[in-house]
Amino acid sequence: VAADLAPFATGTDTGGSIRQPASFCGLTGLKPTYGRVSRFGMIAYASSLDQGGPMARSAEDCAYLMNVIAGHDAKDSTSVEKDVDDYVANLNATSLKGLRIGIPKQYFNVAGLDADVKARVEESLKKLEDMGAILVEIDLSMTESYVPTYYLIAPAEASSNLSRYDGVRYGYRCENPVDLMDLYKRSRSEGFGAEVQRRILIGTYALSAGYYDAYYVKAQKVRRLIQQDFLKAFETVDVIAAPSAPTTAYKIGADLTPVEMYLGDIYTLAVNLAGLPAINAPVGLDSQNLPVGLQLIGNYWSESQLLSIVHQYQQDTNFHTQRAAIAEETA
Repeated sequence: VAADLAPFATGTDTGGSIRQPASFCGLTGLKPTYGRVSRFGMIAYASSLDQGGPMARSAEDCAYLMNVIAGHDAKDSTSVEKDVDDYVANLNATSLKGLRIGIPKQYFNVAGLDADVKARVEESLKKLEDMGAILVEIDLSMTESYVPTYYLIAPAEASSNLSRYDGVRYGYRCENPVDLMDLYKRSRSEGFGAEVQRRILIGTYALSAGYYDAYYVKAQKVRRLIQQDFLKAFETVDVIAAPSAPTTAYKIGADLTPVEMYLGDIYTLAVNLAGLPAINAPVGLDSQNLPVGLQLIGNYWSESQLLSIVHQYQQDTNFHTQRAAIAEETA
């Protein structure tokens, strides 16, 4: 989509995989409320977190795609029977006059937040304020729990979901296995990359006897506290603003440790843990001409509101029309 090879695309977002790529590539990307878009046909990673949604140049294009993909699907047990909005017709339905945007004080003091990213996001919030919105500082006290909670729950679900890829019915099958155990071991060792293997091992450990209550059950309890943290905030604000990622895009093959990679998800993970909708909007470029994204998080079933806010912002700016720079190879 960013290369103009397609007008829009669908993606799946388990912890930010629509919003972060959209941020890195200068696109608009919407992660809907959990259950709004059918998961039927998707390869399950973490079933309680996965959600499909649109990616496109603009909120308007995302709205057209949402009109097609949103709604109940009897083939998906997590799909919710709820009336679907006409997202295109509602693109100008939300008034920015008096719209209360929550600014979590914890989000803008995160270690590793790039100065350019922070500046572009703050500039976009000032623009929304000039358009009539009211910026309100809020407290999301569970922020430090996002990453450890997600990286217990998601790998635990993944270790179960990915167990079906054993080379018998699903997935890669190794050549010339000696016996059934060799088939299992080699198919999974050769077929899964290092990061997938790492997450399967973490998840299996968290679910194992003796650790289930200490890790997995505790993480689920913290997950509920994270959800309650958001719901309390929505009693005083309409949407919550944050960067979509603490940095702009890094080069393919960049030498990041797993922990550095996981911490890069801090702004997106909690939305999936709580099942809330959120959207990325391009808000400018950093000093390397790489796109920066603003994330707006809404209350349940507020996709129309999020699309409308971003659409009106895009009517008054041109950041969503800018093309991302391609990094030159360095020695």
